[in-house]
Amino acid sequence: MTSLPVIIIGVNPFALEVAHIFQQNNVVIYGFLDDDVKKKDTMIGEIPVLGTTEDENYWGLIGKSCAVFVALENPTERKKMIELIEEDRKTKPVHAIHPSAQIAHVKSLAYGIFIGANVVVGAETKIGDHVIVGPGSIIETGANIEEFSQIGAGSVIGKEVQIDKNAFIGIHSTIVGSIKIGKGATVGAGSVVIENIPANKRVFGNPAKIL
Repeated sequence: MTSLPVIIIGVNPFALEVAHIFQQNNVVIYGFLDDDVKKKDTMIGEIPVLGTTEDENYWGLIGKSCAVFVALENPTERKKMIELIEEDRKTKPVHAIHPSAQIAHVKSLAYGIFIGANVVVGAETKIGDHVIVGPGSIIETGANIEEFSQIGAGSVIGKEVQIDKNAFIGIHSTIVGSIKIGKGATVGAGSVVIENIPANKRVFGNPAKIL
């Protein structure tokens, strides 16, 4: 994970999940940064909200004496912040992987990944940069999940499924084996996907249909 203290960007329910994972892994959390100035100098549990990302005293620590994880809930804002960190701080966010997750020998595990509690990841899987895998999900052998995709809690991603970048899979969904989910596609919660989904389409239902 990391031997450095971590700064978490964002104060929201997702950021609290991230903080819990770091604590479970005995990683020191330096504090939160959030661009809502009203949150500055408050405490989230025992963790301080240090300031905003414009506070150079703390921003300047990233990539030097502190690692970073971006826990913004809005996907567009999260992606922009990660790109800013990579450009300005010349570093990449670290993983947040719950210690209860079971991860087999995978082909590729990239940067800034979130893997929640009790996730099972099968062998020969590829997980791209900044993917979010919610608690209790199962990713079966040979699946390929590209960057910035999100897998909702309790979902099942079948063998050799291809999920293109920026796709969103709602909670408790099932993607059967060898299906392709196109770039930017959205699968509604509880759906069962049995056929390929084109890029940027939204589907829902059992079986899932394009909306």
